[in-house]
Amino acid sequence: MATHQPQRGPRVRRLADRLTARYRTPIEPQYDQGRRSWTLRWYDGPTVGTVRTALERSGPDAAQVLARRDLTTRALVLAALRETRAGAMHRSVGSWGQRYHLEQVLADQAYPDRPNSPREAAMLERLLQAATADSGRRPVPDENRAFDLIARDGIAWLLPSEHLAGPGDHESLALQPLEYLTARYATGVHRTAWETALVTMPVRTAVAAAQADPAPTPEAARAALGLLPTLRAQLAGEIDRAQEQLSRAIPS
Repeated sequence: MATHQPQRGPRVRRLADRLTARYRTPIEPQYDQGRRSWTLRWYDGPTVGTVRTALERSGPDAAQVLARRDLTTRALVLAALRETRAGAMHRSVGSWGQRYHLEQVLADQAYPDRPNSPREAAMLERLLQAATADSGRRPVPDENRAFDLIARDGIAWLLPSEHLAGPGDHESLALQPLEYLTARYATGVHRTAWETALVTMPVRTAVAAAQADPAPTPEAARAALGLLPTLRAQLAGEIDRAQEQLSRAIPS
């Protein structure tokens, strides 16, 4: 079979065209003279497992074609954003270790370059821009610089808006009340958690911080007032649980 590999070229190219149309991802056939084999290669898009299954279903001839997916900087940086928020990016392993970790995370993820929301898309674009050097005719983002930036500065600085969400704002871009109060008032571990992973303060802590502010902004006041129903429900739940627990200690 190996001696006929070059003659299989037209069939492999037609197969690549069909898969390109099916998965809406450019898939290119490449012939390796040394290994005397064909490989289909693409960036991001479907997983290797998905393409391998399609090849096996296309007949024994196609099943011998190899499949390889490469990841773009965009996909890797987006994964770094998500892993940072999940607390799974470790600065100590270095850039190669970080890349290996991200590649393992993305191995079974289709179309890893696609953000899940407008906010995530805006954060990704800000990070890619910050990781792009101004020099060069065609500047491109440096994934290692992107890793370093989020390891050093976290991800809160990438948020597309610092304003409290209002009736006319896209809910995923502007800050929700608890996010706004956390961004404004968080200190200590709460500040670290917000900057590195967008973890918000407890509702009671956030409202108390706004209440203790001698001159809260109108947005801070609106955010705190908007959280009062949630805080009231939490406190009522705590009171009910305390009453139930303590009542059990009293003989009938």
